[in-house]
Amino acid sequence: MASYPELSGRVVAVTGAAQGIGAATARAFAAQGAAVALLDIDEAGMKGVADAIAGKGKKPLTIKCDVTDERSVAQAIERVAAGLKGLDVLINCAGGYGRLSSVADMPPDEWDRTIALNLRSVFLVSRAAIPHLKRSKAGRVINVSSISGRAVTVASSPAYVASKAGVIQLTRYLAQELGPHGVTANAIAPITTLTPRVAALRTEAEVERIAALVPLKRLAEPEDHAQAMLFLASDAASYLNGVTLDVNGGRVMM
Repeated sequence: MASYPELSGRVVAVTGAAQGIGAATARAFAAQGAAVALLDIDEAGMKGVADAIAGKGKKPLTIKCDVTDERSVAQAIERVAAGLKGLDVLINCAGGYGRLSSVADMPPDEWDRTIALNLRSVFLVSRAAIPHLKRSKAGRVINVSSISGRAVTVASSPAYVASKAGVIQLTRYLAQELGPHGVTANAIAPITTLTPRVAALRTEAEVERIAALVPLKRLAEPEDHAQAMLFLASDAASYLNGVTLDVNGGRVMM
């Protein structure tokens, strides 16, 4: 694992931190010495991640938060800033979709829920965090999009691909808006990643088929994405703004 000493002591809030990429990212920042806040609606999952981090000597803050609800988000971010004395890095990792679907068989309410989870959440959490990030000397917004927001490569969900494309454009807008305040906004676009959610949505044969299409001949692990986000939060990336890193093993080359 790369070492970024400058991250020690910085305050990092991670949404969707109870499992998968969010959990791996929270662990990675804690390992760098950052003060980490876990935000998720899954309290039991957060406790497991928090216990693992605390076992290595750094107790994180855990906050139950519905990232699609304005009031819940506002309260959570205020608790982060008050409890950890500020906010330096915001990682919008919460997201996903419930099932593989087509446009024809997707009810509007399912569309709305998926858009809210993946795109409205980034807007709400970023908006609440902006005043605190502006006070930081190393403010960062890092959003998790998807390869599905870059190109349609495999069947997933029409609402998911639309929302993840929206995350990329919202990231660019944030980069333009926050740049004059010394805050950068960047994104990563992960490929299908070996997380519990993916295991529930896809068969072993489907996972093997997708992996075969990747030049590296494997799917990503959550830690692959966590390492990319450590870099984006580091001083080495201080002049990257409005960028989307394609962490996909070469499956899509933009």
